[in-house]
Amino acid sequence: MEETNKKQRDFWSGKGGDVWVEKQNAMDVMLEPLGVAALSKLPDDLGKHILDIGCGCGSTTLSIAGRLSKNSKITGVDISEPMLDQARKLATERNLLNVDFQVMDIQTELKKENIYSAAYSRFGVMFFEAPVPAFENIYRSLQQEAKFSFVCWQSPQLNPWQSLSIQVIKEFVDLPSPPKRSPGPFAFAEVDYLESIMSDSGFTDINIESHEQEVTMFTGKSLEDASNDYLSINPVVTEMLKEAPESTKKDISSALQELFKTYSDGDGLHFPSATWLVTAKK
Repeated sequence: MEETNKKQRDFWSGKGGDVWVEKQNAMDVMLEPLGVAALSKLPDDLGKHILDIGCGCGSTTLSIAGRLSKNSKITGVDISEPMLDQARKLATERNLLNVDFQVMDIQTELKKENIYSAAYSRFGVMFFEAPVPAFENIYRSLQQEAKFSFVCWQSPQLNPWQSLSIQVIKEFVDLPSPPKRSPGPFAFAEVDYLESIMSDSGFTDINIESHEQEVTMFTGKSLEDASNDYLSINPVVTEMLKEAPESTKKDISSALQELFKTYSDGDGLHFPSATWLVTAKK
């Protein structure tokens, strides 16, 4: 059981988590509008206790906490200890008392039943080695009739911030494509697969809506900084380049800068994106 999701734990509680803490603001600029789209699918009244899955540095959790009634609370869970340390720090700075953060692997450690009045996730549910048991745990933890909403990526081909960048990197290193449906940002690219996970986990009233929206990355960054930041936040790329010569890393960075010029307006990169907005209820 301890080995379950070990690679994910090692990455997000190691250098990967540290990097995302450092790049938190840039990631929030990119992801917040997509998270808001998923959150809008939940009722205005979220009930007494909300679960935020894969909350990272806590921006979604804190945003939801600010709109709750004084008798409601929200729990943010993640497997990244450095990111949750940052989340707790931000909650303290904002004097938010209705927030709790827990280091937890939903797949193996969420054992509560009939606790949460709603559940939400912004790109935090695609990393399970066994998604159905993980989603079954989420299902059991919800109160009857509770709603669950999340946003996840469609295929890389519909998200050029990923697909075109990976194409450039493959010109310099042998970067293997991850197995279909394996844990990672694009695990739920196939709508039929995603729907089967939801239904097999017990959820009803499942709705999966395609959502296309421009995203902004690396606001205020030079093209060089943007390319280096991109390389640092992608766990697969980070691992592959760990042993690569510095000359190769510089060549990749230069090539990415050329690609990014096409999408730059001088203050950030602007890419089309495609996501699934998923809602269901217990």
